[in-house]
Amino acid sequence: MTDDDTLFVVTHMALIDVDPGAWSLQIGGMVGNPCAISLDRILALPQHDVVSVHECAGSPLTPKEARRRVGNVIWSGPRLSDVLDLCGVQAGSSYVWSEGLEWGEFAGIRDEPFVKDLPLEKALAPEVLLAVAMNGKPLGAERGGPVRLVVPGWYGTNSVKWVGKITLSDTRAPGPYTTRFYNDLTPAGPRPVWAIAPESVMVSPADNGLVPAGQRPDIEGWAWADAGVTRVEISVDGARKWAAAELEARRDFGWQRFTLSWTPAAGEHRLSCRCFDAQGAGQPAASARNEVHSIVVRAV
Repeated sequence: MTDDDTLFVVTHMALIDVDPGAWSLQIGGMVGNPCAISLDRILALPQHDVVSVHECAGSPLTPKEARRRVGNVIWSGPRLSDVLDLCGVQAGSSYVWSEGLEWGEFAGIRDEPFVKDLPLEKALAPEVLLAVAMNGKPLGAERGGPVRLVVPGWYGTNSVKWVGKITLSDTRAPGPYTTRFYNDLTPAGPRPVWAIAPESVMVSPADNGLVPAGQRPDIEGWAWADAGVTRVEISVDGARKWAAAELEARRDFGWQRFTLSWTPAAGEHRLSCRCFDAQGAGQPAASARNEVHSIVVRAV
């Protein structure tokens, strides 16, 4: 697990400090009974824990750049589906819009609320929470507290911090954070940056580090994907040949540890790792947020 002091902090506009006593969640749109849900009511609902990778999708201004801001944490809170049940989802609704309370300017856009959307099917999935705690501690302001949306398996941009409003609709949200930003161009047209694509990183040995020649140091790292990772491969010769690594099972939506032992000869070595998910998708070699991770080490 990644502790609070280590996990990255990213925001589009500014960090805000919300008074828990004054906070409420406004739920409207295609619901039978528009509601204002207090924090006390959120805390009174059944609480659930979900282990999940939390990964930033990177800057929407440079979507093909691999940033690899990522951690693995335990979120706690009621299921979004339980909260929506309090207001009654109307037939015909197909998207859930979530609006954060942050305000300011991003990429030249001023005074535009941060609004994201989820297909209703994903929003009602049991892993999607209105989180009130991370790693067993109440959410602070920098983590989007007192309540934030958490969408395990999807990039962090969809887990709206300081959530203050939820709207049920039969269309996608029209704001810039669902139309102008966070859409990848594909041959079939724009694709929302929703589910986390397969990705893996090596954490040991360190990039530009030293390893003992003629011995068997382990190459270790983490792999993750929305669909779960089924295979990790490692190359120790500049991506010419690949060997299967040992891969641990996934817990909830968390990352998975992988290891491979090798016996390096003296000299410089370029190591690379790649993974594949349960749907057969893998990591591209370059020019993508989840491109193959490579490091250089020297055996002495």
